[in-house]
Amino acid sequence: MYLSSNCGILSVKSSANPISLRKQTRRMKAIIIGAGEVGFHTAKLLTLEEDNDVVLIDESKEACQRVNEQLDMQTFCGPGASPRLIKAAGVEEADIFIAVTSSDEINMLACQIANMYTRCPKIARVSNPDYFMSGNGIAPKDFGIDLLINPEQLCVAEFVRLLKTPEAREVVEFEDGKVQLVSFRVKQTNPFIGRSLAELDKSGLLADIRFAAIHRRKRPEERVHPGEASRYIIIPRGADVLQQGDDVFVIGSAVAVEQLLRLSGIMFNEHLERVIIVGASPIGIQLASALERNDTNVKLIEADQKRAELASQFLRRTTVLHGNYLQFRLLEEAGVEEVNGFVSVTGDDENDIMACMMAKENGAQRALALIQQPRYLPLLARIPRLDGAVSRHLSVVSDILRLIRRGQIVSVASLHGIEAEVIEIVAGINAKIVHKALSSFKTKFPQEAFIGAIIRRDKLIIPTGQSVIQPADKVIVFSMPNAIQAVEDLFEERRPKI
Repeated sequence: MYLSSNCGILSVKSSANPISLRKQTRRMKAIIIGAGEVGFHTAKLLTLEEDNDVVLIDESKEACQRVNEQLDMQTFCGPGASPRLIKAAGVEEADIFIAVTSSDEINMLACQIANMYTRCPKIARVSNPDYFMSGNGIAPKDFGIDLLINPEQLCVAEFVRLLKTPEAREVVEFEDGKVQLVSFRVKQTNPFIGRSLAELDKSGLLADIRFAAIHRRKRPEERVHPGEASRYIIIPRGADVLQQGDDVFVIGSAVAVEQLLRLSGIMFNEHLERVIIVGASPIGIQLASALERNDTNVKLIEADQKRAELASQFLRRTTVLHGNYLQFRLLEEAGVEEVNGFVSVTGDDENDIMACMMAKENGAQRALALIQQPRYLPLLARIPRLDGAVSRHLSVVSDILRLIRRGQIVSVASLHGIEAEVIEIVAGINAKIVHKALSSFKTKFPQEAFIGAIIRRDKLIIPTGQSVIQPADKVIVFSMPNAIQAVEDLFEERRPKI
């Protein structure tokens, strides 16, 4: 049977050494250093969705004013590594400390100062890999840092996954890639159009896979107000039918997901032969280096001559071209019509999107862009020549959320195209969700959440209504923001009262 009770999934790689917050019996107190997009988005999730006590420090008056206008929290305007401000923010009572300014040094110093007052988990955003290279004798713990987040490395890993799966708009992995969540658009030639999910399940196609969500375009008559969102989310049931143009999110074993994609007419790049990268940014250079190691023919285009020269000195096998990447002649010289992938990571959102559109128009098999500003994310689905995007701030926030959520959260991923999260959570001892068939939770499980997979001692289980979650099972759940607290409550460990 197709599981029509509300269960779902998403994917992200978990940290090698996860740490967790102590169980909260009260509102959690968080101190955030930096009110940029990462800090602002994290604070927004904590205050609007979690109802926690958040204090934010930033030296920009404009950034603090933005927070004060949109969020209900206390702000301090001043240096992020100021001992006076960190102490005034209440660091001694903090449950988590997050330093995510654009300065590695400020983030590291802020954590070191906080470590003098508290033993709560401390997270630092550090982009420069030189600080903690093996052999230099310096470790994150020397600065009191419990979790180190490198935005560039997170973005590079996501770009590589997207390049290897043509036409996939998002790819997230769990359990070292054994479980995957993939988003793709249903094309006119897809043989599953017009067939219900229950029908597909009976045919055996969904044995190791589940549809977690459908992002569907509204018909013109369904739009009530001008400027209203053109798409809406469906948490699918067995009776739902796939339509052309749907963006679907599926989860399951890597083998089953690949089979479904191939049956849907989506091919794979078993080997990336040729890729063009625009922008000698840290992400561009690290991506080129990663592709070099896979024997990919890489060409990197950089508009600034000095940065182009530095990139050519660092990269061994990549051809570095200096020039205007928005001019077709340079793209033609680079061989854009023959490449498997085109990735633009200059840091200028408008130019990156435009470069991708030009590359796709002129023959690039796949075009991907780095997105810096969250305001562009809802618009990406409306750009047909943009195959996918990686959001720097969402990549970082996903890593941070793993620590913030209650319960034994292993990993969290925020999706780009829709406001949803996929969490990998461990079922606690005596949790409400354990020892009962999932069919008994039809009225108790949130309507806007979906259980997509259960991992039990390295064995993958795609759940049905008869499936029973056991304590210590890892469960992958797809959830809209307003359902997350209810999901956490079902999985939270409950110790017997003495």
